[in-house]
Amino acid sequence: MGILQGFTIVNKGLRYKLMLAFSLMSIIPILACFYIISTNIMPHLDDLASVSIVIIISLLVAILGLVLAKGLVDPVIKMASSAKVIASGEYDQKIVVSSEDEIGHLGSSINVMTQKIRSNLDELKGYGQRMKDINADIHKKVLGLSSLLQIGDVIAAGNVQLDSLMDLAVEKVSMVFEGGFAALYMPRQDGSELILKSSANLDNELMSDLGVIKIKDYLFLTRALENRAKTIVDKATKMNKEIENFIDLYNARNIVVVPIISGKRNWGVLIVGTKVEDFRFKNDDLELIDVFTKQMAIAIESDILNKKTEELSIKDDLTDLYNKNFILSRLDEEIKRAVFYQRPCSFVLFNVDNFKDFREVYGELASEEALKRLAKLLKDNMIPVGKAARVSVDEFAMLLPEKNKKEASYIAEDIRKKIESVSLLREAKAKLTISGGVSENPIDGATGQELYKRAVEAVKEAKAAGKNRVVS
Repeated sequence: MGILQGFTIVNKGLRYKLMLAFSLMSIIPILACFYIISTNIMPHLDDLASVSIVIIISLLVAILGLVLAKGLVDPVIKMASSAKVIASGEYDQKIVVSSEDEIGHLGSSINVMTQKIRSNLDELKGYGQRMKDINADIHKKVLGLSSLLQIGDVIAAGNVQLDSLMDLAVEKVSMVFEGGFAALYMPRQDGSELILKSSANLDNELMSDLGVIKIKDYLFLTRALENRAKTIVDKATKMNKEIENFIDLYNARNIVVVPIISGKRNWGVLIVGTKVEDFRFKNDDLELIDVFTKQMAIAIESDILNKKTEELSIKDDLTDLYNKNFILSRLDEEIKRAVFYQRPCSFVLFNVDNFKDFREVYGELASEEALKRLAKLLKDNMIPVGKAARVSVDEFAMLLPEKNKKEASYIAEDIRKKIESVSLLREAKAKLTISGGVSENPIDGATGQELYKRAVEAVKEAKAAGKNRVVS
C-alpha cells in the first residue's frame, strides 16, 4: 500500500499533472503514426518525407493540446499561489484577471472577498483603537474620581496639614495624563510673583528656574489671573514667543494653566502639562482638572476656617481646659487690671516630664487618659478666680490673679506633689511628674508674652536641675 502511495498523483501539483497529461496525449498520435506506417493504410506515404510530415503533424497536434491545457492550468496555478498568500494574511495581494471566462470570474470573486475581508479588518482595527481610547478614558476617569474621593475624605477628616493635602492633590492631578506633570503656585501678598508650593513629576534640574515666576513677564498669565479663566496650550494653540518661552521652562509641549478660585478670591494657579507630541486636551480632561482645582480651593478655605475656629475657640477638646490663645489674652487683661489696682498677678507653666517615653510605653489612648486626669487635678486645685489651660501637647498653665510669686509657687508645689503621688491610669500603676516655672507681674514682665517667656525659662531651669520641681 505504501509503494502505491508513492506513485499516486493525487497529491502532486497541477504542473506535474499537466506534463503527465501531455506525455499521455503525445503517445496517442505517435502510436497512430506507427500504426499507419506499419499497416500501409496510406501507401502513398511510403517515402521518408511523407512519414516525416505525418509525425510533425502529430507532434503539432500534441503541442497544441499542451498549449491549450497550459492556458487553462496556468491561471489556476497563479490563482492558487495568490490565494495561498492571501490566506497567510497578506490581504493587499490581488489576483490578476486576464480573461472573462469561469476562471476570470473566480479570480474576480476572490478579489471581492479579499477586499471585504480587508475592509472588515480595517473596521475592526478602528473599533479596537476606539475601544482602547474608551478604556483609557474610563481608566482616567476612575483614577480621577478615586483621587477626588481620597482628597475629599482627607479634607473631611480635617486632621491633615494643608501642605500635605496640596502635595496629594498635585500628585493625583499629574497622573491624569500619560507622562504628565503638575505644579501649584500661590501668589505673594503683593501679587507680583507666583511661588512654587508643590510639584509632581518635574525634572529636578528645572526646579531652580521654576521656584518663582514673575507675573509681569508673561502677559497671558496676567490675563488668566485677571479674567479668572484657564489658558490652554496644545497643538491647536497659535504659538507666540511668550508662550514658547513659558512652556520651555517646563521642558513641555502642552500645558493648561488654571486659576484656583473661590468666591472673589484667587488662591493660586495650577499648571498641568505633558511632553507628548501632537497632543490636544479633551473637554473631559479639562473638566476633571477644574474639579481638582475646586477641591484645592475647598481645602484652602477649610484650612483657613479651621485656623479661625481655633482662634475663636477658648477650650481644649481633650481636657476641657482653656487653650493657649485664650489664657494668654486673658493674662494680658489680668495684668492691666493688676496694674490699675496695684495688685499682684502670677503665671505658672507646667511641663510633663518624660511624656514622650510614657506615650511610647502605654500608647496614645492611655496617654490621653493620663492628660485628662492631670487636667482634673489642676481644676480641683485652682483658686476661685484662677484659670487653667492646656497650652501644648504636654504643657499646662495656670493664671493666678491676686497671687504673688511666693503664693503662686506654693500652689504650684502643692499640685506637683499631688501629681507625683497618684496613678494617672485606671488599669495600671503609671505615674508622671511635672516641672514648673513661675513668673509674676511686674517683677518678670509687664505683658503676657513677657510673663510667659519667663515661665518657659523657669521650666527649662527646673528640667536642668533634675525635673519634678518648681522654679520661680
